[in-house]
Amino acid sequence: MEELPLAIPATPAPAPPPEPPDPNQKRRIALAAGLALLWGGFALLAQFSGALDALEEPLLDWRQSMHSYPVKPSDQLALVSIEPTPDRPWPWSRFDYALVLRSLIDYTPQSIVFEMNLNDRDTDYTSSDTTFSHMVERANVVVFAATALTSNDPTPHPLKLGVLPFHGDTSLIPRYGSAIWPLETFAGESPVGVNNLESEMGLRVRRVPLIFMLNQKMVPSLSLQAAAQYLNADLASSEVQVGRAIFLKRKDGRLLRTIPIDDQGRMRIRYHAGSAASWLATSENVLVYDDQIQHGMRPDHDLRGVARRQVWIGRTDTTQRERYNTALGQLSRVEIQLQGERTILDQDYVRPMPPMILAALYLLIAIGGAVAVIKLGPKHSAAALIVLLAFWVEASIFAFRLYNVILPMPGFFMLILGTYVAGFLARYWELEPESDPRQLPLDI
Repeated sequence: MEELPLAIPATPAPAPPPEPPDPNQKRRIALAAGLALLWGGFALLAQFSGALDALEEPLLDWRQSMHSYPVKPSDQLALVSIEPTPDRPWPWSRFDYALVLRSLIDYTPQSIVFEMNLNDRDTDYTSSDTTFSHMVERANVVVFAATALTSNDPTPHPLKLGVLPFHGDTSLIPRYGSAIWPLETFAGESPVGVNNLESEMGLRVRRVPLIFMLNQKMVPSLSLQAAAQYLNADLASSEVQVGRAIFLKRKDGRLLRTIPIDDQGRMRIRYHAGSAASWLATSENVLVYDDQIQHGMRPDHDLRGVARRQVWIGRTDTTQRERYNTALGQLSRVEIQLQGERTILDQDYVRPMPPMILAALYLLIAIGGAVAVIKLGPKHSAAALIVLLAFWVEASIFAFRLYNVILPMPGFFMLILGTYVAGFLARYWELEPESDPRQLPLDI
């Protein structure tokens, strides 16, 4: 007798029938593309109008604060920092500045820039102004700072104040009626630039102003004047196109720099970790180093390193009343001005993605993402869009660190979210059945 099988084979359950194709899929794809196109246009409008700048700026600060790609300080700039002490309180006597100048000029710096405004008479002795004036005459070029005021004052400006020819709407350019000028005793034959900084809320500085309107004339900031001096540019031969760029040119018309500016005449600073200048010393140490060299000793920091550099002199101590917040933490006025000039000298400009390329990308991604929701379904399309968003974040960091190109983050997140919603709505929209064109209309 044959043995019975231990288990009776069960008949496999039939596979569920495939989901019938959606007869309205083409119409849903067209609807999704239309909705996505409208949303992409809205996202572009929000991006270009500046409505998302409040969200974009902190993310840009974060990208600038990343230290994975250190940048070498500028070999064209030097900084002599002033740090007042109880023994040498602020303001300093002009004699102190004369001593610092005397210690520097023997080592042939390309030029010297005073960030502070030396507008008042010497605090101790009138003769110190004369002594300081002699040191300025011995130096190659000394650039002085002025401070613009809103009040109207017919005080004439210095002879060496550069005036820039300009084109475009100047209604948003900062306007001033007067200025506090450095003393003519020592600055009458020296270039002058305006040292005003335009900070945002909370003393946040992301941009440095390069031009100002002073009594209907366009004058340079201290950073622009210093850069023009270093590059041997002629401001009268240069040109400003408001909202586009400053074209720094030599007297013979040769273009030296094309500096991008906004409608307010500001340039976005490209901050880098560390000092903008590669040669640093305090004013007290400059005197010590010079004395050591004169006596045949080897100083800790060779003053011969300032040769052919532009030397900035300014306060960097933390006791200053105004310390500005930046992507690198708190910086002094002179450090911000230095960061701005380095951006110009190195042509290290921060630029947004060209509008036409950004618009094409936004519209293509909007349409493609919405159509993907129809074809792939909500879950798979959501996963694909999340991967795309992560790729965009990585690409924005890569593009900024290597090429200083800004790929917008909040605007792209807004685009992806709206794209998914548009595709989701089109997928589940109740569509009326299409009428058969072969069917004859019923007689009434």
